[in-house]
Amino acid sequence: SYEICKQFPVILYRIRNNRGKGYALKKGFDIAINEGFIFAITLDSDFQHPPKDIPKFIKRQIATSADLIYGKRDFDPKKMPIHRILSNFLTSLIVSVKIKKRIYDSQCGYRLYNLDMLKRIKIETDRYQTETELIIKLAKIGAKFEFVPIETIYDTEKSYISHFRDINNFIKVILDKTEKI
Repeated sequence: SYEICKQFPVILYRIRNNRGKGYALKKGFDIAINEGFIFAITLDSDFQHPPKDIPKFIKRQIATSADLIYGKRDFDPKKMPIHRILSNFLTSLIVSVKIKKRIYDSQCGYRLYNLDMLKRIKIETDRYQTETELIIKLAKIGAKFEFVPIETIYDTEKSYISHFRDINNFIKVILDKTEKI
């Protein structure tokens, strides 16, 4: 994604040492907030989230005034590996029960965030569980959630998820083992 971004007239920030997805999200949110932006849109760099869908998020935010809009993929075995369907279904169900709001795709990294709401929470995690932490903490402060349907794209990309470590980290977030808001 770095090489692709260099081809466009954008201001590009790069974290040279991989410190985790959550760390990168925190740094990006901090930069956006310090630059005076109101919203941030996140999408994964593995080409599972087509940039052409960005206007869907913006339109949904304008229509609903939601604080977090997340992408909702189609959990169809013809489009998504079965182990990912099970993982996404279970984590989404657990998060939904935890926050008492229906979340359809808690693992989707394609999101629009209201940065004013993010200023009110402290992000404690640095890896893949950060997106779950954000949902839980935003729910605790009364954030409004919405979703937009997005394409389900799975190719042969390499996953960097360490199943044991990331399941353990997910459990810690769900059980509130990170600091409070």
